[in-house]
Amino acid sequence: MLSQSARAELDHSAAATDLDRIYDTARDTTRAMDEIVWAVNPQHDTLDSLATYLGKFAQDFLAAAHIRCRLEVPIQLPAWPLTAEVRHNLFLAFKEAVNNAVKHAGTIEVRVIVQIASDHFTLQVQDEGCGFADNGAAPSEIGRFADGNGLKNMRQRLAEIGGLCEIRSTPGKGTTVIFNMPVRTVEKV
Repeated sequence: MLSQSARAELDHSAAATDLDRIYDTARDTTRAMDEIVWAVNPQHDTLDSLATYLGKFAQDFLAAAHIRCRLEVPIQLPAWPLTAEVRHNLFLAFKEAVNNAVKHAGTIEVRVIVQIASDHFTLQVQDEGCGFADNGAAPSEIGRFADGNGLKNMRQRLAEIGGLCEIRSTPGKGTTVIFNMPVRTVEKV
């Protein structure tokens, strides 16, 4: 806050640029600390807490990018416990999917959908942006993802916690990323 109020008093000088960098770094650090505290707090070891946190993250992140966020979450979620590892990996994969939509899709709206079945739940991130031809190709073969490992990382994170990440995309029609978590991997034994 101090950097922003000092910034308002300066012209376009080097000091103003430095203050902008200080502000960005402080904001990013605060956000990262919030994510860590949330991930390790056992009070949040439920599907409901995860859905609430992901919804707030998506709304804040997409609003900053001037993209509409539509949340479709059941009013009542089962009281399924989730380990910190499951929550952490789901959050990081979800964050990557939302970031990809902002960075690559060229969309004006992202839908976040949580669906419940008797033996699993799914979390979906949908955009109606430019889409891409994935077809299971390596990231280096996918034009706009050539420099990153985001798709591979999302799949790997879900595999590590017993889930599945499915990516459906059609050029010109958008992308849907589906995270599927079986109940058996999140229930207490």
